[in-house]
Amino acid sequence: MPVWPEKMFIDGKWVDGHSSTSWTITNPATREPLAEIAMADASDVDLAVTAARRAFDEGEWRRMDGLERGRLLFKLAERVRESAEDLAMTDTLNIGKPIRDTLGFDIPCGADMLESYAGLPDKIAGHSYGGLADNVTMQFREPMGVIAAIVPWNYPLTNAAIKLAPILACGNTVVLKPSEVSPLSALMLAKLAEEVGFPPGVINVIHGTGAEAGAALVKHPGINEIAFTGRHETGAQLMEAAKEGMKGVLLELGGKTPSVVFPDAPLDHVVNGVITGIFCHLGQICVAGSRLLVHESQHDELLERIIAKAQSLRQGDPTDPEMHLGCLATPTHCDFVRSRVEQAKQEGARMVLSGEISDDPLDCFFPPTIFDQVSPDMAVAKEEVFGPVLSVMTFKTEEEAIRIANDSDFGLMANIWSTDGTRALRVARELQAGRISINGGGYLRPNVPIYGYKKSGFGAELGFIEAAHELCNSKSVIYSLATEKSPWPE
Repeated sequence: MPVWPEKMFIDGKWVDGHSSTSWTITNPATREPLAEIAMADASDVDLAVTAARRAFDEGEWRRMDGLERGRLLFKLAERVRESAEDLAMTDTLNIGKPIRDTLGFDIPCGADMLESYAGLPDKIAGHSYGGLADNVTMQFREPMGVIAAIVPWNYPLTNAAIKLAPILACGNTVVLKPSEVSPLSALMLAKLAEEVGFPPGVINVIHGTGAEAGAALVKHPGINEIAFTGRHETGAQLMEAAKEGMKGVLLELGGKTPSVVFPDAPLDHVVNGVITGIFCHLGQICVAGSRLLVHESQHDELLERIIAKAQSLRQGDPTDPEMHLGCLATPTHCDFVRSRVEQAKQEGARMVLSGEISDDPLDCFFPPTIFDQVSPDMAVAKEEVFGPVLSVMTFKTEEEAIRIANDSDFGLMANIWSTDGTRALRVARELQAGRISINGGGYLRPNVPIYGYKKSGFGAELGFIEAAHELCNSKSVIYSLATEKSPWPE
């Protein structure tokens, strides 16, 4: 069993919260308690931000040679790899995700993020602009300051690394608030950072609810920018809070990803792609392919094959490497997904696949569910379920497919399946989404930025050039070479 820190990490020290309350971290698969974690209140938030502020303003971090910052990030990546089994089991126990996924993707992806951005710090550059013969105009990029990084529960270690890697590479300091549901691997990451020698105050990890710790963090005057991943409703609240102090805001929010399947699509690949896109981690992914738009000529065959493949998935104990599917992260979220399924049935969608849905309010195991004959105006087609629920719709023409795909308040990702490259690129240009996957090419890569359209957020997450734009300040320096100045007034 992994060993987890149960205190907060502030200014290079492990500290208890000022609040007398603690939070019980529970294994959703077994309902067994895992840890009692200290909870942050506003005074703890102030300590963390003050430490990060001091480390930025007075410390060595932002003045450190970029190569040295990079070496620390690289060492942290190596420690993540060395601790992969403990980190993977931690996230599996914490949120019910199968160990085959946490060990096979989540932890390696987090290490890749840190390693990739380890090469960025000494390559952040400005520009020299052309101007008059008697002056030189330069642009400098400099670290922004203290970043509040707030991450959700669905990919605990990966989400923490996605935030920390570019923030630290750009020379900022950070206060990380993981979800109160899943803080364990983030605290372990802080422990690894301490071991490899990050200066005190550069990385601070606090644990608490969004209503108390999160609100105090985003409103704190010592914060320069808020980097948030989560629900769009929370993102809207953060925008309001950011007005106090004119903080920058970087938001990666929800999605309602369409998968558009044209008649020439390779169905074997489509079946695997659709199954992975919606049932991996039981759909608890912001880019989950929850809307399947299939040409009417292929509907029957494709749906039959998807159902057969979904029925072959093994669901059970998340710590068993033979299991494809674990459970949902919390009873509260399971109840939410259950209510969305009932609403879809009431609206007239036809359920064509579902296992036994338990009435036990503490049972977090939820079966893969597919609805056919879904119309674009149904809630299950428009609103984010964040669960293993696939909505199937048909189209006749390319124009209709584009219209249905874009009929959403979200625009985080879209999938296109076609062997006609011209059509695929033509449709990609028309779809309103920040990331387009053609024939399954949507893997998360550190150097590829993530954008959001509409309620899916704004700003770019990841990407090296984009990270420097989002997480650095820029200044222009105009250097006059003239030795004599024109007097004013004459």
